[in-house]
Amino acid sequence: MELVQVPIETLRDLLIEEVKFLSGVSDQVEGVKRDLETIHSFLKDVDARPRSAIIRNQVAELKEVAEKAEIVLEKYVVDITSKKQAAKISLKRKLQRYACILHECWSVHQVGRETTAIRSRVAEIANKLEPMSRSTGEGSLSNTSANNEDLLRQRYEHEVEQNFVGMEKDIEHLVSCLKLDSHKQSLISICGMGGLGKTTLAQKIYHHEDVQSSFKAHAWVCITQQFRPHIVLQQILKQILKEEKDSIENITDYQELVGKLYHVQMQKKCFVVMDDIWEKDHWEILRRAFPVDAANSRLVLTTRNENIVSQEYVYKLDFLTEEQGWELLRKIALPKVYSSRELRTDLAQLKDIGKKIVEKCGRLPLAISVIGGILRRKQTWGEWEDVSNKMDTYLKHGEGVGEDKRMAQVLDLSYNVLPYYLKPCFLYLGCFKEDEEIDTERLYLLWMAEGLIAVQEKGRNETLRDVAQRYLNELALRCMVQVRGDDFSGEQVPELSTVYNKFTSCRLHDLMRDLCLKKGEEEGFIKVMDLSQEGKMPSSINSATANNNNIRRLAILGNYRDVIEKLKTPLRSLLVTRGRHITIDFKKIKFLKTLILENCEFEDDKLPSEVGKLIHLKYLSLFESKVDELPLSVCYLPYLQTLDLRVMMGRITLPNAILNLKRLRHLFLSQLSQANGKLILDGLKELETVVGLDSRFVRIVDLPKLPNLQLLDIGVCDWEALSVIVDQMMTRLRGTHLGICNFGLHNLEEDLVLSILRKMFMSHSLITLEIVTRIRFNFPCHQRGMCPNLVRLTLHFSEIEGDVMQVLGNFPMLKFLALGLNAFIGTKMICHDTAFPQLKHLSLLGLPNLEKWEVEKGAMPNLSYLKIYKCTKLKMIPDGLRFITTLQELVIEYMPTEFNDRLRVVNGEPGQDYHKVRLIPSIIHRTAFN
Repeated sequence: MELVQVPIETLRDLLIEEVKFLSGVSDQVEGVKRDLETIHSFLKDVDARPRSAIIRNQVAELKEVAEKAEIVLEKYVVDITSKKQAAKISLKRKLQRYACILHECWSVHQVGRETTAIRSRVAEIANKLEPMSRSTGEGSLSNTSANNEDLLRQRYEHEVEQNFVGMEKDIEHLVSCLKLDSHKQSLISICGMGGLGKTTLAQKIYHHEDVQSSFKAHAWVCITQQFRPHIVLQQILKQILKEEKDSIENITDYQELVGKLYHVQMQKKCFVVMDDIWEKDHWEILRRAFPVDAANSRLVLTTRNENIVSQEYVYKLDFLTEEQGWELLRKIALPKVYSSRELRTDLAQLKDIGKKIVEKCGRLPLAISVIGGILRRKQTWGEWEDVSNKMDTYLKHGEGVGEDKRMAQVLDLSYNVLPYYLKPCFLYLGCFKEDEEIDTERLYLLWMAEGLIAVQEKGRNETLRDVAQRYLNELALRCMVQVRGDDFSGEQVPELSTVYNKFTSCRLHDLMRDLCLKKGEEEGFIKVMDLSQEGKMPSSINSATANNNNIRRLAILGNYRDVIEKLKTPLRSLLVTRGRHITIDFKKIKFLKTLILENCEFEDDKLPSEVGKLIHLKYLSLFESKVDELPLSVCYLPYLQTLDLRVMMGRITLPNAILNLKRLRHLFLSQLSQANGKLILDGLKELETVVGLDSRFVRIVDLPKLPNLQLLDIGVCDWEALSVIVDQMMTRLRGTHLGICNFGLHNLEEDLVLSILRKMFMSHSLITLEIVTRIRFNFPCHQRGMCPNLVRLTLHFSEIEGDVMQVLGNFPMLKFLALGLNAFIGTKMICHDTAFPQLKHLSLLGLPNLEKWEVEKGAMPNLSYLKIYKCTKLKMIPDGLRFITTLQELVIEYMPTEFNDRLRVVNGEPGQDYHKVRLIPSIIHRTAFN
C-alpha cells in the first residue's frame, strides 16, 4: 500500500501547466492517477479484513504496478524538463530545439504506450480481486480462521496462572486504587506490549480477596477482534445479574442493553474487567454503558493501545527485572527444583545461561514462559546452551515449540491490527541495527522519502514531518515501539526534546524487531542482511540475493560486500552501515529513491560521480563516511529532497551548483563544511531544514530569501551574521539552534549588545544556544516571556559578574545548562525555590571565583545529573541538594581534598556534607587536589 501513495505527488508535478508537452498523453496520465487512487482505497479496505494468500499475491502485484508507474512518469518529467532547459540556453540552439521536439514526441509516445499498459494491467488485477474481496465476509475461510485465533487467545476469569512472578507492587497499587471512594480512578487501563502479562495481572486483581469482598457483583469479558458490542454487553449483564441470565439472552436491542447495564451499575457496586480491547472506537461504542465518574462501580481494561482511554488512569506495565525473569524461567523449566527451593550443585551453573536466555527474551514474561516450556525437558548445560543458540527459531516462528505458538501469534496480532498507514512505517524500523537508538528526525525524513507519509494526512499548518511524528506517537501508544524524550543519565550531552521535536529517539524491543524482519520479508517490503561477521558472506544470504526477485529495499548492516552485484531485481532503497573501498554497479540501483552510505570509505575519498545518474533519488546520506568533496553531478538530481553531508572529520567541499537542487528540503552539514567561495543558498525555495551552517562559509544574506525555512542550526562568527539571524530570521522560524563564537561581544557598545540579546531571548524559536565569547557585562534582566522554548544553554568565557542564576532560573523549559570556563566570575550563586522547574542536567565547569552556592528547597525539582569541575574556591555542596529526590548522578572532578572529604565516609565516619548526598545512587570522584 505504501507504494501506491507515492506517485500522486509525481503526478501533481506532471499535470502542472508548465509541462505542455503532455497534451498527447494527459488522458492516460489522468487515468493512471484515478486508478492509483482507486487502488489506494481498495487496499485500505482489504487491509482491515482477513486476507488469503491469493489476495496477498494480487495486492503485491498492484504495488509493483504502482511502482512501475512512478518510475515511468518520473523519467518522463526529467527527460522533458532537461530538454526544455537546454533549449533556453541561447537562440543559437534553435535548430537543436527542433531535434528536441522530435525526441519529446517520441517520449510522449513512449509514456503513452507504457501508461496504457499499466492501466490494462491494473484493470486485469482489479477484475481478479473483486470477487475475492467479496469472499472475505461472514463464513469465509479467512474469517473462520480469524475466529479460531480469537478463541485460542481468549482468556477467562477462572483461569489461574500457576507460574506467576513479580507484579506484587502492581497488584498492591491497583487494588488500593480500586478500593478508593474517589471516582477519579473508576476506570483503569492496564497498558503494555503483547506478552507482558496484562491479562495475568488483571486476573490477579479480579481474584484478589479485597476486590472480591469490596464489590457486590463481578464480570469478566474478553473483547475479540470480531467486535460485537451487543454480545459484550450481554456477557457482562449475565454475570452481574445471574438471576436474569435467560431473559438477557433475549435482549437484542443495543440501546436497551446499554441502558440496563448502566442502571445496574448505578444501583449496586460492580467490578468489570474488559480484557484485550484493541481500538478506541470499540471503547467509544461501549463507554455509554458505564457510569464512569458517576457510581461506585469500577472498570479495568487491558490493552496494547495506550490511547484508548488516554484521558483516564493509564497504568503502564513494565518488563520483568533480570532476577524476576530468572525466577520465572526457573519456575517453569525446573519445577521440581523450584518447589524444593534448593538448586542442586550440578544445576547451579544453569543460572548464568538462564539469565542470558531471559535477556534474549527481552524480559518479556510470555517469551520466557515459552522457552521455559522447552527447557523443562532439558536438564544439562549443553542442552540449555543449544536452546539459547536457537532462540530466534523458537520465538520468531514458533518452530520447535510443538503446539505452543503463542509467541508468534501474540506478536503477529499486534502487527495485524495496525492501521494500514502504520504498517509500512513499522516495518521500516527493521532496517536499523538491533538495540539501536534511532534518531527520530532521521527516521521522519526516511519515511517521507520512501513515500510512507501520506500527503492527504496533513492538517492545517502541518508539514509531512509533523504527520511523521504523529505516526511515531501512534506506534508508541500501541506499544509497538519505545520512544524517548529527554530522559538521560551520565555525562553524555543529551539530544533534548522540544515543542517541535516531541521525541529524540526510538528503539524496538528485540522481539518487535524480529517481527519487523519476519513481516518485512513476508510482504516483500524489505530485506535486512547482517554482515557484521568477518569472513565470507553466509550462503543463506547468497541464495536470498540470487533467488529473491522481490527485493526492493535492502539494508546491509556491517561490512559491505558485493551484495548488489548478486541481485536480479532493481532496488528502490539501499542502506549500507559500514564498508571500505565501496564499489557499486550503478546499473543495478538506477531506480533508487533512498541511498544511505554511512561509515563508508571510497577510493581516493571520492564519492563516484555516477551517483548523479540516480535521477529518482530523493534521499542521500553520507553520514560519518570518508568523503572530502561532493561530486558536481549530485547537484543536478531532480528529485533530491534530503542531503546529509555530516561526513567523517566534518570536512567536505560543496560546489555552489547545489543551488540547482530545486526540490531540496533538508540539508545537513557539519560546521567545517566549505564551498568554493561562500555557499549560495538563494533559489532553494523549498528548503525547510538547514543544519550545520557556519557564517564564515555561507552567504548570510541568502537566508532571509528562503521562504519555507523552518529549522536553522548555525554558528555565527561576526556581528553582521548575528544581526541577520536575530532581526530577520528567528521571528519566522519554528526552531533555531544558535552558536555564537570567535568574536568578542564585549568590544561592542553595551546597549547594542543587550538589545540584540533581548531580542534573541524573547524569540519563541530559540531552542539551543551556545555562547563561546566574552560578554563581560551582565545578562539582560529577566522579562516575562523570555526564552519560552530554550532547552539547552552553554556558556564559555562569558565572564559574567552578576548572578546568572537569577535570570536563567526563570527560563521555563531549560533542561540542560552548562556554565563553562570563566562563564561566571562572581563569588556567589543562588537558586531560588522556584528556579529551574525543568532542569535535568547541570554542569559547573571551571568557575574560578565561585565561593558559595545556595539552593533553596523547591529549586531544580527535576535535576538528574550534576557535575562540578574545578570550582576550586567552592567551600561545600549546597544544603538544598538533599531535597532534590530526582538526582541520580553526581560527578566531582578536580576539586580540593577538603571538598571531597566532606562528601565521603572516611574510616567509617561520614563527612559533614554526606547527609546531603547519601541518597544519590551514583557519586563519582576523579583526581582530587592535594
